[in-house]
Amino acid sequence: MTRLTDKQYRAWVFALMAVYVALMLLLFPQARHAEGAALRAVLAIACVSPVIATIWFMVRRVMSSDELQQRLHLMAMSCATGIVAAVSLVAGFLQAVHVIAVDGDILIWVFPSLCFSYGLCRLYFSRRYGGSGCEE
Repeated sequence: MTRLTDKQYRAWVFALMAVYVALMLLLFPQARHAEGAALRAVLAIACVSPVIATIWFMVRRVMSSDELQQRLHLMAMSCATGIVAAVSLVAGFLQAVHVIAVDGDILIWVFPSLCFSYGLCRLYFSRRYGGSGCEE
């Protein structure tokens, strides 16, 4: 697998996120009001496709990294997953006993929460190993 340079990786991610923003501004409002479940599903999945492509680029980058970088990514993702899972579990129990009231739209925040907590955990683990957290 050929390794993407930092410049190539950033260019791809920037382009994909620009497409994501455009799709969210143009298609997602239409998806909410489209006729038929199949059309709504297609429009919603189309909005998510640039994010899925970005995840693929992230996976390629991690797989082509050295062992230390792979370890840092794995530890950060494990920690972030645990944090988001614990918060989701607590929220689910609080919802079940009617302490809080949330609807299904809150699920859209799971992935951004995972990304945010991953970034913080990655920074923490990178600094533990003597890095600044910003280099690859």
